[in-house]
Amino acid sequence: MAWFDVIEMRRVILIDTPDYSKTDKRRMDRDLTDISRFWNHLATNRGGPSIVVAIQQEMFHDHFFLGKMRKVELVPLSADQMLRAYRLRFDTLEPFAEEALLTLTYMSRGIFRRFKNYISLTLDLWISEGRSGEIDPATVRRAISIERITEDMELELKPLFPKHSELSIMAVRVILNLEENGPQNQSYLATKFEMEAFEMSKLLNKLESVGYVRRHRDGTDKIVEAINPVERRTAGYPSIHSTKSN
Repeated sequence: MAWFDVIEMRRVILIDTPDYSKTDKRRMDRDLTDISRFWNHLATNRGGPSIVVAIQQEMFHDHFFLGKMRKVELVPLSADQMLRAYRLRFDTLEPFAEEALLTLTYMSRGIFRRFKNYISLTLDLWISEGRSGEIDPATVRRAISIERITEDMELELKPLFPKHSELSIMAVRVILNLEENGPQNQSYLATKFEMEAFEMSKLLNKLESVGYVRRHRDGTDKIVEAINPVERRTAGYPSIHSTKSN
């Protein structure tokens, strides 16, 4: 009971749930049921603090406890905001080169939890390799594979590519390439990623339909550019949820 004595002195408790995959539905249900019991115990016996539960928007459904919460949607962070947060915390960008941290912001898609996790994974690799000096973008790309990013974006991409994991990986490659290198010709992208023109067109159609990219014509060429997560959110496309239960 000493633990509850400490808890009841707090005004707010933050519970940050993990990034669930599509195979973690039972785990999410179990976690939310445990949180519900904890909240009920505090409310019934202690009249304790509010509980803030951070959970993925894509998982925000089909559990009774979610209906008891007031939903607050969090906006993805910009690259500048992430860099500023790192600098405020450590008063420097070291041991990262600025371009390396920017690469991590692109990979994390505006989600600060992923940004922190990717920083940790990069540092682990850098230390294990016994390197010195600044961490460069090449080290970041070795530490954070396309497959890892695709796994983290699984719930976002599942509706687009429900049966084609290889297309999910290709979609992530295209998105990251556009974010890092700027707008590019659609035919060039097809050549770069060794796809037939019609295959690239179909892939971009899907990405454009949910706000990952936009296209416009420049003469006879189609120019493709990435839509950053902040702009995507303001246009009404999904991001991450935080929910609160009082």
